[in-house]
Amino acid sequence: MSFLKSIFRAQVWIQPFEFLFERVLAYTAALAMFTMMLVTLVDVIGRDLFSAPLPGGFEVTELLLASLIFLGLPMVTAEGTHVDVDIMDSTIPAFLKPLQDIAICMVNLVAFATLSWMMWKLAIRTYEYEDTTAILQIPFAGLVFLMAVCCSLSTWSLMLMLVFKRGRKLFGHDHSGAAVKEVE
Repeated sequence: MSFLKSIFRAQVWIQPFEFLFERVLAYTAALAMFTMMLVTLVDVIGRDLFSAPLPGGFEVTELLLASLIFLGLPMVTAEGTHVDVDIMDSTIPAFLKPLQDIAICMVNLVAFATLSWMMWKLAIRTYEYEDTTAILQIPFAGLVFLMAVCCSLSTWSLMLMLVFKRGRKLFGHDHSGAAVKEVE
């Protein structure tokens, strides 16, 4: 019986994602951002000083920007920091807030699951067609697979939020890095 209890503990499922999101995805996104800054710097210096911009610099910047956005998507989802419009929040009584969190999480879960499914279809099609960029002929498939994986990670984090946290943010940290105690 203790084995079943340990399987259904939130920490067993959440802790690996916390490491993946806060370390692997965050550092990879930082590397993409730094590379994008270097490409832009070389492109601007080349254009202004030597009248010769970096060939394909725009394409590389586009690819890095797309990867940066999608690498951040699971982190933003798990932290519950998506942009939200709270026009109706003041009219909802406090005792209904947990139900509102669950309903919002369910709607987001359906939306992200649909997006993930569509991204995987696009990734497979992009791989089969061998799509590339126009100038440098860089294959798109790797980027689209990264986008599909990140959408799937966002979907999985929403599922964990719904099951273990009742629609609240997945990781118990505030923005200063200090742990936030959550009532279970």
